[in-house]
Amino acid sequence: MFTRTITIFGTMKTTYALSLISGAALLLTGCSSTPAAQAERVTPSMSVAPAQTSSATSSPSATVLTNAHGNIPKKIGEVGGAGGTSLANADLKFKVTSIEPVTCDAPYATPPVGTALAVAIEVETSPTFKGGLNVNGAPGLTSFDAHYWKGYASNGTRMNKVDTVAAQNCLADQTRLLPSSLGKGEKATGVVILEVTTPTGSIAYDGAGMIDGGWEWDYPGK
Repeated sequence: MFTRTITIFGTMKTTYALSLISGAALLLTGCSSTPAAQAERVTPSMSVAPAQTSSATSSPSATVLTNAHGNIPKKIGEVGGAGGTSLANADLKFKVTSIEPVTCDAPYATPPVGTALAVAIEVETSPTFKGGLNVNGAPGLTSFDAHYWKGYASNGTRMNKVDTVAAQNCLADQTRLLPSSLGKGEKATGVVILEVTTPTGSIAYDGAGMIDGGWEWDYPGK
């Protein structure tokens, strides 16, 4: 097990009541007016075993303002990342490019009780990227799997589960799915399937065990 110090950047936003990375840590671009906000959000290193924690670091030009859920409000197409001193040289970059309802077409798919959402994501890691997730003995990885997501109704109520059996077995074409884990020097584009219980609301990626929040997008995507 190991610890990892990270820096997160975020666009300057006004905190509001309602609106994810990891030992890999995520980041956005931005600024803050308070000393406390200048201590960048940190994530624990991730592991199949209990997650590790990492210590805080700061950047004079980077801050993160969060919503009532402790997450960074995001819009479709906004880029985030982790590591490095700026978004330009981040060790990990990602963005959600769309959030849309999807019809489950797998031969033995369990019909969702709510709505199946396809969250399209683009991810890129640098040759020096080192995440905190250990998968089958392989260290230094990160993940965007549905297990690391949460859902909120439009009134802010937390959904019990978005990583349902219906979501896991939704698509006949499994090649559309984002890889379950990513390592250094990789690029990937794919979807993560979540099942939500309300027609509108928000979904949040918490970075595989972030200790102080993640990233949150409204759906339908905008």
